[in-house]
Order: sequence, then structure tokens, then C-alpha cells
Amino acid sequence: MGIINDFLGSVRILSTTIDEWMEEELKESTKDRVTPSQLRVLKLVARTNARRIGDVADFLAVSNAAASKAVDRLVRRGLVRRAEAAADRRAVELSLTTEGRTLLAQYEAATTQVLKEVFGSLPQDQLADTASFLDQLSTRMVRDGHTREGICLRCGIHFRDRCLLRQTVGRNCYFHLHRDLALDSEETLVTVGEESGVSK
Repeated sequence: MGIINDFLGSVRILSTTIDEWMEEELKESTKDRVTPSQLRVLKLVARTNARRIGDVADFLAVSNAAASKAVDRLVRRGLVRRAEAAADRRAVELSLTTEGRTLLAQYEAATTQVLKEVFGSLPQDQLADTASFLDQLSTRMVRDGHTREGICLRCGIHFRDRCLLRQTVGRNCYFHLHRDLALDSEETLVTVGEESGVSK
């Protein structure tokens, strides 16, 4: 058990260190304008066709009321637009404002640069092998049934086109289900970033 505990400790340390590090980068690049959970909402709206409060609640693992408050804060800051859904006036549709897209593009450009500085000097094949090993371990645990069923949100904001859980275990990926392959959103985000002097 000793080596297993050491391994799990190492994985946990890496995960929490990256989370803290990304939060600090968020503060620097957005000047404390958004919190990590608000950033996740911005990414959700930008990257998928999930536009409703229920989608935000599912993604943040909070109640609809809490998700609605989170969206309201972003609306007041001028980062998200909230409108009645054309098909159902009781529902709402969310979209990023130009300012919201600019903010998200600035954050992604800043974090991309930092990631390159930290991980760029590491052997890429070693990173790929480590990622593959962790994927295999996660897949084995999910396949053995010791995890929750339902829509998979394990990657958080770090969506990958090639995910072993989705490909081999058949887990329903939240991003995969709600993605319209957001080409229009992606292109707009990149364009806004370029106009603001940053790149994605």
C-alpha cells in the first residue's frame, strides 16, 4: 500500500498545485474580474451549445438557483448576455458578450504562455506516456464500476477530443453531448483575441 499511497499523493499534489497556479494566473490576466467557477461558465457557453441555466447547474454541480445567481453576476459585469429562448419563453439562452469573449481570450492566451514555459522543456513523449498511463488507470476504475454513473464531467474545463473514457467505456461526455463543434464560437473567440492583441 505504501507505493500506492505515494502515487495517489503525487497525483493529488499535482492536481491541487495546478488548480492553485491556474487561479493565480486567472487573477493576473483578468484583474480579479472573475472567479474560477465564473470562468468555467464562460468556457461552457463559449465551447458548447449548452446555453440554459440547467446546463450551467449540471456543469458546476450546483442547484439551478445557485447557477442562476452565478449567471446573473456575469450578466451584471457585462460578460454574458441572457435572453428569452425563442422556442420557450420560460427558458433562457446564454451567450458571451464581446467583452466576455475578450476576457476569455486574454486568460487563455496568458495560461497558454505559462503552460509552455512550465511544460515546454519537459520531454513530450514522457508527458504523452504519463497521460496515457493515467487514462488507462482511470478507464479501468470506471469500467470496474466504482464511480458514479451519468454524464461524465471529469475533465472539467480541460476537454479533449480524444478521451479514453468516452472511446472505450462509452461514458456520456458532457462536452460531447452539448458540443455543436462550436466552430462559430471558436472562430469568434480567436478573432476577438486577435483583435485584442492576444492569441488563443
